[in-house]
Amino acid sequence: MNIRILSALSLAAALSTAAASHAAVVDARPILQTAPCYSHELRSEGAEGQVVVKFTISEKGDVVNPVVASTTNRVLDAATVKAVRNWKFAPAMKDGVPVSVSAVQTVAYTIPELHDDAATRVTVMNRSSAKE
Repeated sequence: MNIRILSALSLAAALSTAAASHAAVVDARPILQTAPCYSHELRSEGAEGQVVVKFTISEKGDVVNPVVASTTNRVLDAATVKAVRNWKFAPAMKDGVPVSVSAVQTVAYTIPELHDDAATRVTVMNRSSAKE
């Protein structure tokens, strides 16, 4: 066989293998991420901060064992964990099979009236997600 044809076939095989292994892993995707209860009482007290929660996303897309990894205001922790516990995800997939993964989520609480930036409000943002 011609060396160029053999090289082309080898390259094609390598690329298809790389594409297949890349496509074999799909990250978990949020389906439902309701914001934590940010009560009028906490707002009136001026309670603001960030809570970082670590948890596992199960093979069924449920949140398992949410725990506070760090916080800037402990009064916000319970509401955050309660909300995260009710979140739902499309599970991560590996080779077409659902798998559990670890995740980290930052939930930020801000009171717009206390800041010059009128666009600031309670936000839920994805900080990172890492596979086990």
